[in-house]
Amino acid sequence: MEELYKSFQKAPVMKSMQVYERMKEELLSGEWKFGEKIFVNNLIEKFNVSRRPVMDALKLLHSNGFIEIIPQSGCKVVDYSKKDVLDQLLLSSALESIAAELAAKNHTSAEINSLCSYQENVKKNLEKFNDKAYYFKYNREVHAYIMLMTHSERVQNQSVQLWDLNDFYLLNSLDKLKFDIAESINEHDQIITSIKERDAIKAKVLMEEHIRAYMEKLREQLP
Repeated sequence: MEELYKSFQKAPVMKSMQVYERMKEELLSGEWKFGEKIFVNNLIEKFNVSRRPVMDALKLLHSNGFIEIIPQSGCKVVDYSKKDVLDQLLLSSALESIAAELAAKNHTSAEINSLCSYQENVKKNLEKFNDKAYYFKYNREVHAYIMLMTHSERVQNQSVQLWDLNDFYLLNSLDKLKFDIAESINEHDQIITSIKERDAIKAKVLMEEHIRAYMEKLREQLP
């Protein structure tokens, strides 16, 4: 289940993509701090590759919003901005609501039953939500199930890119979560039910409301 969302990504084979994935993992885990300088020569030595794969990986990280490439100066991890975080989630809101609509139209019985089973199993282990990382993992997996049910490769690929940047900002800027976990699970229940019933409009509206409510709670907590 942990690798679910990766099922609509192609496994990287080029050295530049291997460096990109390694760097992204380190960014998501907090090994790099907001605004920290990145030295190309250090990366060449660390990943045991030539300059070209490192530069290509950095360009992709820049394109996806993780780092800044500053002419005549070098590279650094993006600086933290509360506005950037909320703008990023606003983009997710638009795409996720479309995904819920498509999932309601396109899902198979096996797919929706698998999501329902996952959701029910989660409810048996609510104590795990004390761990911030578990909450983000659960949230991503529910949305990954929904994204797979769209049967739209374009929507799926765009979503993965947004999720990665969402997690980068939130995992590295929030020490603790102060959300009502029961409320979050209930909102997911409603979205899942509307998808199961193939009520595309309701699924779309509920997803947008869910993410907007999430943003409002984050607005209070983000530094």
